[in-house]
Amino acid sequence: MHASLFLKVTRVVTVILLLASSSTVARDKEAVSWAFRPLYRPATPTVEHETWVRDDLDRFILAKLTEKKILPNLDADRTVLLRRATFDLTGLPPTEKELEDFLRDPANDDQAFAKAVDRLLQSPRFGERWGRHWLDVVRYADSVGRTMNAAFPFARRYRDYVIDAFNKDKPYNRFIAEQIAGDLLPAATPQEKSENTIATGMLTMASLDLSDGGELFRMDQVDDQIDVTTRAFFGLTVACARCHDHKTDAITQHDYYALAGIFYSSETWQGQRPKGDLGANGYVDVDALVRVPAAGPMVASNSSKGSVASSSSGGSSAGGADDSGMMDMQMNNGRYPVFFRYDATRAMGLAEGEPTDCPIAIKGDAYDRGEAPKRGDLQIPMLPALPVISGKASGRLELAKWIATPNHPLTSRVMVNRIWQHLFGRGIVRSVDDFGRTGEEPTHPELLDHLAVRFVENGWSVKQMIRSIMLSRTYRLSSKGDAAREELDGANDYFWRMNLRRLEMEAIRDSMFFMAGELNLERPEGTQVAGYGGKGKEARLRSLTPDDEPCRAVYLPVLRSLLTPMHETFDFPDPSQIKGLREVTTVAPQALFFLNGELSASLARAAAERLLEEEHKDDAARVQAAYVRILGRKPDASEITAARDMMKALDATGTARWSIFIQALMSSAEFRYLL
Repeated sequence: MHASLFLKVTRVVTVILLLASSSTVARDKEAVSWAFRPLYRPATPTVEHETWVRDDLDRFILAKLTEKKILPNLDADRTVLLRRATFDLTGLPPTEKELEDFLRDPANDDQAFAKAVDRLLQSPRFGERWGRHWLDVVRYADSVGRTMNAAFPFARRYRDYVIDAFNKDKPYNRFIAEQIAGDLLPAATPQEKSENTIATGMLTMASLDLSDGGELFRMDQVDDQIDVTTRAFFGLTVACARCHDHKTDAITQHDYYALAGIFYSSETWQGQRPKGDLGANGYVDVDALVRVPAAGPMVASNSSKGSVASSSSGGSSAGGADDSGMMDMQMNNGRYPVFFRYDATRAMGLAEGEPTDCPIAIKGDAYDRGEAPKRGDLQIPMLPALPVISGKASGRLELAKWIATPNHPLTSRVMVNRIWQHLFGRGIVRSVDDFGRTGEEPTHPELLDHLAVRFVENGWSVKQMIRSIMLSRTYRLSSKGDAAREELDGANDYFWRMNLRRLEMEAIRDSMFFMAGELNLERPEGTQVAGYGGKGKEARLRSLTPDDEPCRAVYLPVLRSLLTPMHETFDFPDPSQIKGLREVTTVAPQALFFLNGELSASLARAAAERLLEEEHKDDAARVQAAYVRILGRKPDASEITAARDMMKALDATGTARWSIFIQALMSSAEFRYLL
């Protein structure tokens, strides 16, 4: 080639390459969501009406309202506020005494409400309420779903761990670390070691097709672990990068498989005894407990009463083991009735496996592999680098530390947004599970960063963040509508009023039992799904229809593909999916549930019997008691008159008459909604 021609071609190629390179850089910058920008402390806005402010967060809200020329609502009255706060913190209505004490409290409204919030935050019911919020996010279930739908008899231990963590106000950064790498954290006691290991159960509850096997099953499991980790803590959907670079966010296949190697190097256990002696980790060596000939694999034929690992050398679980029970054990050379007892905790969780980098699956094909990125070698723009992972470690501990680092731009933003959403009905970022480019941008970005910085500075305390938000003026606003302001901000983007919020299935159900005096507040022992495996298991799982169990709804079994009618009617999320925000529908079966449902009728009868057995001076007093228990407020004179007139017109007497009245109150929108 002539020299001048060669130089011209070289220049053209160079220009093309430079353009391509600059285009890639521009694309990378463009692909980075606002959420990846460094966390910072924004200046607190100056507002004209200082007396309106109760917390610094109010300044951000009021500044935006002033800019939009929208006036905020007046405060909700004490009755509305106590019901709102009690449901938000405990998932139950206030008692008659709690309402009376709050209304009579001579302290000013700020002080009286602060006392009420502090009392509710210390209630053990708090963990049951807020733990359930978290269980939605991590797709908690008591069965695997899909075609085989095997039971998870030890999932409840993770559920209870979550509830206890919220009650103890476990710092959120520690909560993260335990769920990703609890088995690798130092522990002062065997109990702490068991708790840490149980926490990793978050990573074991995938809805997988158990008929799959080999490398495909393993990669599906890893994919689920990546998905739940990134969506729960980062609000990012990373799983699509299993097959190709992310179409909208700056996440590549390289990044995905750098994460995949971490989980690929870990072993997932469903309560069976893994290799080696974990001792206090909670796995039991059967041969040390029962003296039977070790002539072959053991099979528990009475696993509804308990189960054991299949052999001391490590094997598959034989059903729903708990702490003691009678069992027949089948050996190759005979059957042996065995009583077993042990103190160890069996749990679903993770353990370290063989450290292995995970090769990229070409177009997602588990059997067609390319290069293997180093574990933790993430190259996502604007995110801090992961700590260096030792060649002898999976990298889960390093991943946990990286997620929980104070300067990570996503972790604290995502969590405070989840907290805000549960208190206001929608997040500052509406797409609570998607902080990427396909999600929505925050309506108040400075407020989000203000809260995220406070969250970290206050020791990652969830309770402290909730308390600060609830004592703000913004939380205490009335939910009443206004035509003029609806014209300016019909979606309430700027929080000029509190949003009307429908209660979740659990709160509706628990309230019905509570007002009837039937709710058992004790945590149930064991689990109803233990042993629901083997031949005929589907029919046995279907037999678990515990709508009428008097425990709190958070303790009911959550069976994939087999939710109870009440779960389905009131928008309980698909437990196979990660769901930070539940859908709210209005459908005919909801009204029919209250008007014609067996559970509604039976609890209305129980509430009526309770009302008639108590000492009330007259029917007006009984009507008042019913209103307070069901609607959280006292009736006015016209409502008392209407109630008495209605019951006089009924072709019923005694308990039947009062049952109809109570069922009518339960059927009202006021019962189902927080004002």
